[in-house]
Amino acid sequence: MKYSVRTITHEYSPSEVARVSGVSTSLQRDWRRRGVIQGRADGWNKYDLADVIRMTVMRAFTQSGISLETAESVSSLAVLPVMDELVRWDDVAVFTGDQLSAEQMERIRASHVRGASGDEQFTFVALPEDAEEGASAARLRNLADGERIMGMSGNFYGIALAHDLLAHRIAELSPLPIIRFEVEVKDDG
Repeated sequence: MKYSVRTITHEYSPSEVARVSGVSTSLQRDWRRRGVIQGRADGWNKYDLADVIRMTVMRAFTQSGISLETAESVSSLAVLPVMDELVRWDDVAVFTGDQLSAEQMERIRASHVRGASGDEQFTFVALPEDAEEGASAARLRNLADGERIMGMSGNFYGIALAHDLLAHRIAELSPLPIIRFEVEVKDDG
């Protein structure tokens, strides 16, 4: 059986971003002005799931004392693992249109986010930041791996962001579904 799948993701308004990420609309404007987040050319600002994840991570890290520049660069490390977590939840990622088997739906979910292994549970930032080079950061499978990052950078403490907990927060506060897979079965002939 051949089929096509069109993916539609929820576009967040600035007020939805504020509710989900904790980044106020005035802070969003400031970050757009500074070029930290991108605005639309048409003047209507809508954000995708990756933007919401990045802003949520940037807010968490900046509130923890990490510079905005470092938080901006590190936030991208969390995007793929959090999206990979969200796409696996039935109420967050739904299938509409023609019916597929459970195996086919799982294959679509698994291939939706490329570049995430599913094993990386945390985004970790070793502190304090180096004034010239910023912070050492990485995705980790477990917190014990943070010792390696700290050892390489000469640091002795850091901040860890749990991808699954961030995904739960986004799912709880977002309008659902966030991701919709529209399925159309094609004739084999």
